[in-house]
Amino acid sequence: MAVTMRQVAELAGVSLKSVSRVVNGEPNVSDELRHKVTTAIDQLGWQPNALARTLRTGRTETVAVIVPDLRSGWVAALAQALVIEADRRGLRTAIEPCGRDRNRAVQVLTEQSTSFDGAIVVGGIHGEDVSSAGGGPLPVCRIEAFGANGTPTTGGGVGLDLDQAADVVSRHLRALRLTAPVVVGPRLDRPGAFAHALQRALDTAAVLETDAVPSRAEGFRLAARLVEDLDRHDVVVCADDELALGVLAGLRSRGVRVPHQIALCGCGGLEDGRFSSPSLTTLGFPTGEIARIALDDLQRRWEPGSHNRAMTRVGATLIRRESTLGFTSAPPLSIGPLSSPRVEEF
Repeated sequence: MAVTMRQVAELAGVSLKSVSRVVNGEPNVSDELRHKVTTAIDQLGWQPNALARTLRTGRTETVAVIVPDLRSGWVAALAQALVIEADRRGLRTAIEPCGRDRNRAVQVLTEQSTSFDGAIVVGGIHGEDVSSAGGGPLPVCRIEAFGANGTPTTGGGVGLDLDQAADVVSRHLRALRLTAPVVVGPRLDRPGAFAHALQRALDTAAVLETDAVPSRAEGFRLAARLVEDLDRHDVVVCADDELALGVLAGLRSRGVRVPHQIALCGCGGLEDGRFSSPSLTTLGFPTGEIARIALDDLQRRWEPGSHNRAMTRVGATLIRRESTLGFTSAPPLSIGPLSSPRVEEF
């Protein structure tokens, strides 16, 4: 005999309505209730009838996750966090890479709107403009640089605080008395790009601009130019871990020792940086927390009479490793506590 929702409710010790709220991914469900229901579902092996639920609720229980490019390690990590968080809420996800084509993102949101209950549009940290994504029939939550491209901060969504992140890097370098940085990254002249924020925070005119999609191969090639100016700089600050790991390999291939001859810092918190030699100092945005905030925001938009909330601003944490500290466990000189992940509503 097929397992029923009533049996799930009885095993979990909750009402049928509570089971329905968990299964339908409704907001404001406590972690305790969600755990009871999902545990009972796992024990009984119950499979909710997706078609019947769609006909009953008018919802597909599917969220589109629109990303600029999965070749970016940080974007891929965030997409994975969104998939995990959506699954925890009983929602399916459809990843839609749009290759930084704003028209493609708008096309997905309009032509495929009946396939999804809502969409999360990921802008990234390199000046991607997602301001045109939204305004149609589909509820949309945007993840983008805070205040970038003139985007108002009153329409909900998640804002990545790139200025705070750049300031954390600046203070770390000053504490280590590294005063001659060179910034490497894309879109150095565009507000909303992390390279732009770094250039301002570090107050440096020494820059190397890269392609819009940072890669390790490009970082490896740029290492040759960095070696030519080795006597002018004491630290390379890359706007992306992919670039930083490529630069690290390129410098090593040319006999340049990091951090003895020049220090190196990245951004993205990629796991590969833990295992490079030397290990890579990097900035990490809390992908799990961003995914939770984004899905909370999106599910609130499903509620009748929902109104625009303030954008939630999220900061970054500096992960200090050997590429700036050296091969030592001694703590560096500090000018004050480094910022921890910051989540604020504005």
